[in-house]
Formats: sequence, structure tokens, C-alpha cells
Amino acid sequence: MTHKLIASHIAKNTFLPVYLLYGEEEYLVEQNATALKQAALGDGDPSFNYHVFRGSDHKAEEIVAAAIEFPFMSERRVILVRDADPLLKKPSLGKYVQNPATETVLLLCAGSLKPGRARKRPAKDGSIDIPAWLQQQDRSSSPVGAAVEFKAFKDNVAQKWIAQSFADAGKKISPEAVTVMHALCGNGARELASEIEKLLTARKDAESIEADDIYNLLGASRQYNVFELTNAVLERNPRKAQEILHHLLGTEEPVMIVNVLSRQLTQLWRVRSLQLHGRCTDEQARSVGLVWGWQVENIRKYVKNFPDPAYFERCFEYILETDLSIKSLPDNSQIAVTRLVSELTHS
Repeated sequence: MTHKLIASHIAKNTFLPVYLLYGEEEYLVEQNATALKQAALGDGDPSFNYHVFRGSDHKAEEIVAAAIEFPFMSERRVILVRDADPLLKKPSLGKYVQNPATETVLLLCAGSLKPGRARKRPAKDGSIDIPAWLQQQDRSSSPVGAAVEFKAFKDNVAQKWIAQSFADAGKKISPEAVTVMHALCGNGARELASEIEKLLTARKDAESIEADDIYNLLGASRQYNVFELTNAVLERNPRKAQEILHHLLGTEEPVMIVNVLSRQLTQLWRVRSLQLHGRCTDEQARSVGLVWGWQVENIRKYVKNFPDPAYFERCFEYILETDLSIKSLPDNSQIAVTRLVSELTHS
């Protein structure tokens, strides 16, 4: 199942008895669990029909006991289990998941998981691989549960999510503003959601969000920011790149700067490898991990600055060496990043 089907269940007010929400992007796990809980409870009294457990503090038997109780003056009960990871192989919970109470919506929230292959039959003790079993429910004509994974955002997914978040709030945001916000905030959904909320509050009367709004809200200089640093590096302009880096090192984490440089060089490598010419479509942009065709055209103009394939490959070696240096010798991280920018802009 995908998160779009969760939205469909909420819209139709029809819910499965069990949902496993898991993955690296814990903010989206929490967000979807909250949306399911509120929709499933409806007008029901949460003091009687909503219970929260934590996998590290409670036993599987306690959760099952709560789940099989009938709702009180309500259509449904909702049981939310945070940090459910240690409970997912407990026999008692496995038995319940296979035959759950139809009046209860059980929300199991977990971190990154690697579901195995679902057994045709449970083990002798009744245990099953709950994630694998729920994933198999996708093929069932009458599923009793579903597993939904929320992976860490890739660059293009993060940019789409930014644009969609503003659209859901009734605001337009320019593609340039999306690109700048992504460059400054990264791929983390929690941080992006926080900054989006600030922007919506600060610019509630504006019809659209522009790049200057992003710079102003995030307190970033139009001239000295990580977005401009990557442009200076791709231009192979050592003086400009070092000047921008000098201003950034007091405010930005070196590891974040390295990650952004790595991301931009990777996109440049993809554009260079595919040899895209002429006007680029959004579909071609998606093939290299971007969203809009103009982003490909913007990056493509820097390809000529890296004519030597051997040097281009060494650029990624420099990035890897810098990343390892920062992690092993954090006190020297600023020196490591300064050296990296020098290597990347060396003529």
C-alpha cells in the first residue's frame, strides 16, 4: 500500500483493522498515524476509545487486550503503538494481526524494517513476520491490514513534496523558490514542514511564495548561501567559492555543505552521462532525479567545465575523503571542507 491509499481510506471513511507505518522518514509516519487516528475516531470520545502504547515499555499482550475491547459509544477504537519494532515478532501480536477485531484500528509505528518473506503458515508458536504478512495483504481481495513504508526523501521527491505542501495550503510557490528551499533545508520532511509552516504564517496574505521569501525567512544571504556555493563550484570559480564558504562556515554545518556539493555533482554527472540536448522536458528531468526541465538546462551549462572524465571521477573521491575526515576528525572539519572546495575548483 502507498500513502495515497491511506488518504483514500480517510476520504472514504473506511479503514482496515491494522496499519503498519514504518520507514526512515519518521515525520511522515507520525503525520499519517495522526491523520488515520483523527479520521477513524471521528466524533468518538478519545478518552474511552483511544489508547497509546510504546513498544519499548509495553508487552504485546497488553496491546492485544486493549485492541479486543469493544468501543464505548463509538463506531471504532484506535490503538496507537509507537516504536513498535520490538513487538513485530511476538506470537501474541502476530495471532491478533491475522484475525483482528473489526471495530478497532491498530496503528503500529516503526522505524526502518527489512520485511522477510511471509511464511505460508505461521511458526509452531504462532509467530509471523508481521511486516511481510501485511505486505502480502496487498494481493488479498479482502485485506485485514496493510504495511506502508515511508522512505527518506530523494531530491526530486523532496521538491515535489515542498510544492505540494504549499498547494495543499492554497499557495503557489515558484519553481525557483522550491529549488532554493530544498538547497537550504535539505531532504528532511520534519525540517521542511517546519519551515513551510513558518512561511505560510509569515506570508499568509501573499498570493505566491518567491525565492526572496525563502532567503528572508531562513535568514540566508542572497549572495552567501549554500545554493550559491554550489553554483560557484560548478562554475569552477575558486575565488568566489572560497569567499562564499568563508561566510558559511560560521553558520552552516560542514557535513551539510559536503552533502549538498555531493548532491549537485551527482546530478551534473547524470546530466553529463545522458547527454541531453535542446529543450528538456519534465519527463527527462525525472530520469536524472530532478523535477523540472529547466533544472536540467540550468545544470547542463556547467558540463563544459568538467571536460576531463578522470578529474570528474576524482571529484567524488575528494568528497568521500572529506566526509570520512569530518566523521573521524570533527575538530578539523572546516579545514577539510575548505580543502574540498579548493580541489573541486582547481583548474
